[in-house]
Amino acid sequence: MGVAVPSPHVTVRAGSAGRGPAVVVMAAGAVVVIVGSLLPWLRTGGRRRHSYDLFELVERLGFAPSGPVATALRWWPLVPLLAVSAVVAAWWGWPRAGGLVGVIAALYAGAIALAVSLAPTGRAIDALVGAPVTIVGAVVLLAGAVAAIVAGFRACLRR
Repeated sequence: MGVAVPSPHVTVRAGSAGRGPAVVVMAAGAVVVIVGSLLPWLRTGGRRRHSYDLFELVERLGFAPSGPVATALRWWPLVPLLAVSAVVAAWWGWPRAGGLVGVIAALYAGAIALAVSLAPTGRAIDALVGAPVTIVGAVVLLAGAVAAIVAGFRACLRR
């Protein structure tokens, strides 16, 4: 039996100085997005609702139950997974792939939070802090993701 010899090409590269700050910014944005998604977004009657409760309120928020916002709200639980996956991928040495997933997560989270923030609220619905916090986190995540993509391309050009 032969002994397996490791390949000289390593796909996971740790400690690239060019992407370090981008990953830190992405991680900070991802944490703020996730925390914002768990904070109360709306108050209906006496109940505070976080973002994961919103699909129940689609019609009351003024969105069509079969419209794009309603569909996006049904898939909302993927946001934390996308945000964490983006940071892990960029940290493990795939800054372009992680950055791309980070851009998708940031745009998705920011668009939903903005749509809910801009939805007309009546006497029965009050807007709370969760959506604005999520928007801030999405902007930070987007900035870090774009920086990771740029760092990834710069690293490729140096080789």
